[in-house]
Amino acid sequence: MDIKDIKAIYKFLKETDIVELELEGEGGKLRLKRGGLVAVEEPRPVAVPASQKEVKKEEPAAAPAGNVKIVTSPMVGTFYRSPSPEAPPFVEMGSIVKSGQTLCIIEAMKLMNEVESEFGGKIVSILVENGQPVEYGEPLFHIEASK
Repeated sequence: MDIKDIKAIYKFLKETDIVELELEGEGGKLRLKRGGLVAVEEPRPVAVPASQKEVKKEEPAAAPAGNVKIVTSPMVGTFYRSPSPEAPPFVEMGSIVKSGQTLCIIEAMKLMNEVESEFGGKIVSILVENGQPVEYGEPLFHIEASK
């Protein structure tokens, strides 16, 4: 099993509700568990091409400036921008929102939970794609708070 296979398995795991996956083969055993824990047992040396040896460092996301507030996910679930597939999104980039206004829905265990804005202002950025799984505390929106 090479790094490409592991990345493909990780991507698959991320897009499902599977919490833990264990694979065993000729080259060893691989166990992936959601929540960031990755354990590899009995590793077999793998030749890494020179082009993959350089590790690119991602720069951390810039913190919002001034009076921009972050709305985070109150739970683990699936992010939806609208109440149904054919309905328009609750908010768009540039939308003006009021305190208590619904911004999105997080589906958790077949329950639809509305996420409301804690403050009024303008939507500066939407950080999550429709239908994407989200974690507790994950940033969802940047809102420039009204003065």
